[in-house]
Amino acid sequence: MQRTQHVVAGRSLYTRLVTRVGAVLAVSAGALLIAIWISTQMAANQAYDRILSGSALQIAENTWYDNGAVNVDVPLAALSMLGTGDHAIYAVFDPQGRVIAGDGEFRPEIPWNELEQGPLLRDGEYLGTPVRMAIIGRRMPVDGPHPWAVIVLAQTNNARTSFAQSLGSKALVLIVAMSVLTLVAAMFTLYQALAPLKRIEAAIRERDLNDLSPLALTVPAETHALVSAINAFMQRLAVHRATMRRVIGDAAHQLRTPVTALVSQMEMLETQTDEDKRRRHLDQLRERTRSLGALVNQLINHAMVQHRSDSSLQAPIDLGQLVREQMTEVLSNRERTPHDLALDMPETPCLIRGDAISLAEAIKNILDNALQYGAPGLLHVRLEARLERYVLGFIDDGRGIPAADWERLRKPFSPRGEGRMGASLGLSIVEEVMRAHGGGMRFEHTPEGYFAVALDFPAYREPA
Repeated sequence: MQRTQHVVAGRSLYTRLVTRVGAVLAVSAGALLIAIWISTQMAANQAYDRILSGSALQIAENTWYDNGAVNVDVPLAALSMLGTGDHAIYAVFDPQGRVIAGDGEFRPEIPWNELEQGPLLRDGEYLGTPVRMAIIGRRMPVDGPHPWAVIVLAQTNNARTSFAQSLGSKALVLIVAMSVLTLVAAMFTLYQALAPLKRIEAAIRERDLNDLSPLALTVPAETHALVSAINAFMQRLAVHRATMRRVIGDAAHQLRTPVTALVSQMEMLETQTDEDKRRRHLDQLRERTRSLGALVNQLINHAMVQHRSDSSLQAPIDLGQLVREQMTEVLSNRERTPHDLALDMPETPCLIRGDAISLAEAIKNILDNALQYGAPGLLHVRLEARLERYVLGFIDDGRGIPAADWERLRKPFSPRGEGRMGASLGLSIVEEVMRAHGGGMRFEHTPEGYFAVALDFPAYREPA
């Protein structure tokens, strides 16, 4: 059955970054173009308005009053300043609003009340053509409501429009060229910045399947966390693989002898004709089969505990409730139970942080050992709170484990001792579970002379 592909390749990170950088550059270039276009229009208008005002002032300087009439002498330099490509129109009005010089058909509206403010610049029309006008008033020594001689100089907008478009076009070319160069530089920079990801990908692809050693790469600080996470994952994977190999090797080693003995017993049973000997072989075969089944069960439990030893121990567990459940389950499957059976624990919950499945297996192993090899008449289970820890004790009146074997039985596949067949895994499972939970297992004798197995757990305190 083909596994479902959970990782879906999205858009290229490089493409997304280039697209976003390009979009930012495009928006910035557009905003800059608009700003430059407005600036060039304003600059062109200001420059041509100053020239237009200067030419109108020259005409005003050559306007005077003599013998009851306004006279004007228009200098050619005033009109030549306006440049080529535009048509210049002017008209000079006396205080009565009559044209005394210039184009008589050019009759713009004169703002008499604003002439004191100096040169006035206005937009207007001449024969249907848009023009820009400079209006200047020169005071005359006459009586009346408007003692002004008015000079109006107009110019078509061809030159200033052409000048603004020329500036705008040059700015457009410059901005587009700089934007393209910036985008190319950004693409190259982004390609170089993402190159370490390519090196990491190549290093992983070129790895042998059995090579789980850390990646030895020099990478930027931004991708160092990624490489560290990959190395940490490969280290955990290597630990799990080593655990799996050890479990498989231990299982193969431990199962080889009992399976061989079981096959031998079966072969001997087939060739045996004596009924008494057949019965003895059957008893031995039954015992070896039972021992093999117990060994397989312990191997499975041992593998399960080792697999869960790296699990995140985040769940708070009521240790008292867990002990009560496991004790009920174990005793319900026993034909014989001690007559002095007791469970003593605090009324309040005894919270620890841990994995309920592994802890249940450890408690069950100790109870099974106590009921199978000890506790002929007494089994007390006691849970006590001691400062920031909980101590769970299993006390029985059996012979117990000799002090010389206390350390040996903590190790996997230790011989059972006392003439019992096979190797023991139960206490080594408990040892691994307690180590994974930050606790410990110890053996001791009580003042009453009973044997006890004590499990020490760190207490869990809920965050305030």
